[in-house]
Amino acid sequence: MATPHPPITGHPRATGHTRALSTTLGVVAAGAVSGALVAATALWLLLTDPAVAAEVSEEGSLVPVFEEVVALLGRAVVEVLRYL
Repeated sequence: MATPHPPITGHPRATGHTRALSTTLGVVAAGAVSGALVAATALWLLLTDPAVAAEVSEEGSLVPVFEEVVALLGRAVVEVLRYL
């Protein structure tokens, strides 16, 4: 039985299996990217401010990390505005 409305591209439509595989790969890729961001942030913090990194590992709270990132972004905005 022919498809009533064939796809415009000429390629067959994705089946349920193909869509599930695509969704799974998308979720895995998002997890890998977010994990890389967390690892890069941890390494940056360890290299720039070891005392805060030690506090985070001791307490298990991420609040000092967020404070450092916000302070860094604030300094970056000030420097950009000073440049302009």
